[in-house]
Amino acid sequence: MDGGGLEASQRADTARGEGPEQRQQPKRQLKPKLQLKLQPKPQPAPKPPSAPTPARRWETIPPRAQRQSPGPAPTSGLSMADRRLVLRSDQSIPRPNKMDEENASAVNRAQFKQQAPAHVRVKNARRNARGTITAISHQNAMAEMALLYQDIIIKAARSVDKGIIDVDGNESWVRLKIHTVPLVRTMGKGTE
Repeated sequence: MDGGGLEASQRADTARGEGPEQRQQPKRQLKPKLQLKLQPKPQPAPKPPSAPTPARRWETIPPRAQRQSPGPAPTSGLSMADRRLVLRSDQSIPRPNKMDEENASAVNRAQFKQQAPAHVRVKNARRNARGTITAISHQNAMAEMALLYQDIIIKAARSVDKGIIDVDGNESWVRLKIHTVPLVRTMGKGTE
């Protein structure tokens, strides 16, 4: 059966009318691929030049040490007396039922809106028995730095307490000791 199997299949093929040429399957014909034609996007109509735009220039930023600060520079090592602000109020106007810290908060918000330097802020507002409010500025700001924004401070504090009329720096009272000097020492030596 070594060669008989092949001959038998060939005979069967010829009996059916198929020859060796017809037995091969025809090659598949591939469908043509869809070709997408990309159409360019419609371009908007160019705008007429209305005005020439100014040319941009490079701006060099100086080192941090040479920059101009927007306000007074912070200092360190200040005493409480150097940092104390006194908000004076009119005694005839009744005090509001608000906390004293609300004055400090209103002043800080107003200074922030006016773009005051960040170290020029107040805190620890307290009212004494006479109705005067004392506030302490930030640890790196003197009271004089905060007084540069005096109008802002008064306006903001009046939004909380209508009785506030003025803001000043700390009042320091110098204590003097006066010793008595007997006049007998100086009498008769050119003084009369």
